[in-house]
Amino acid sequence: MEEDSKHGTSKVADVGNYIIDLAPIDECIQEGEKITYIKMDIEGAEVRALQGAKRIICENKPKLAICVYHKNEDFLDIPKLILSFVPEYKLYLRHHNVSGTETVLYAVL
Repeated sequence: MEEDSKHGTSKVADVGNYIIDLAPIDECIQEGEKITYIKMDIEGAEVRALQGAKRIICENKPKLAICVYHKNEDFLDIPKLILSFVPEYKLYLRHHNVSGTETVLYAVL
């Protein structure tokens, strides 16, 4: 994880000050276990995390609350990815403050 102490922000990166162990959600949740809600605000790693949760999302169709403000391309890439998994999702975008940060994409059936 890389930190920008000047701005009080961080992001997931291949290099940085900290090393953290990660595992795809699909490997952490046993097949047949029911998942009803997934929330992600993981500093720009949302696309990779969603890819690692494809099985869970396709099988369970949980409600999703995914931050899309960390990277400009996330505003388009994340909705496309989610709909490629479950085309029936209805998508909603909400800004939780006036600056455009804390913008969350909600996916529900």
